[in-house]
Amino acid sequence: FLYNLRNTFVVAIFTTVICIVIGSFAAYALARLPLKKKVLWMSGVLAASLFPPVALVPPLYEAWRTLGLLNTDPGLYIPYIAFTLPLTIFILVTFFSSIPMELAEAARVDGATPWQTFYKVVLPLAAPGVFAAAIIVFVFATNEFLIASTFAPRDLDVQTATTAIAFFTGASQFERPIGTITAACVVISIPLIIMTLIFQKRIVAGLTAGSVKG
Repeated sequence: FLYNLRNTFVVAIFTTVICIVIGSFAAYALARLPLKKKVLWMSGVLAASLFPPVALVPPLYEAWRTLGLLNTDPGLYIPYIAFTLPLTIFILVTFFSSIPMELAEAARVDGATPWQTFYKVVLPLAAPGVFAAAIIVFVFATNEFLIASTFAPRDLDVQTATTAIAFFTGASQFERPIGTITAACVVISIPLIIMTLIFQKRIVAGLTAGSVKG
């Protein structure tokens, strides 16, 4: 089970990092750049974030079986990122839009490039939103069961903790190991609770710092 926990946190961390990096760029472009049909883009992002994953599992399973991605790490990374990236973008667009444009314009006047303006001025002020999005993505990837149990059900090298719990057995086939399942759920929940408390403190600190600078 410890190996399953390791797989869970590796998948969750990788998914969170990729979603935050790509989502930050996409959200900044939607919030600040003069793009055409922004409302249409945002509507598409919102629709994708509300789309039920269960509707895509059967066709994805056939595609993954054809491509040989079943019971592999990329077979979990790709759908996890695809399902959480729209929600990440939607959350971050709100925070980027709330940052005053005058700050970015002042940075450009001081000679900062668009990239320097983004990661030295805008991104630090949007830290509360970034941490909030990271928490949501990480918790989703850690607790996700449908995709993990479908695409990597039995392979110990990629099987996650939630899937492993579903396959727990008792002393006989007619016995439900309720105590073992409960203990495993507690083991999974403790790291999530600790990490959430840590990130909550950083979110509050980021909100306070942003208000002072503003």
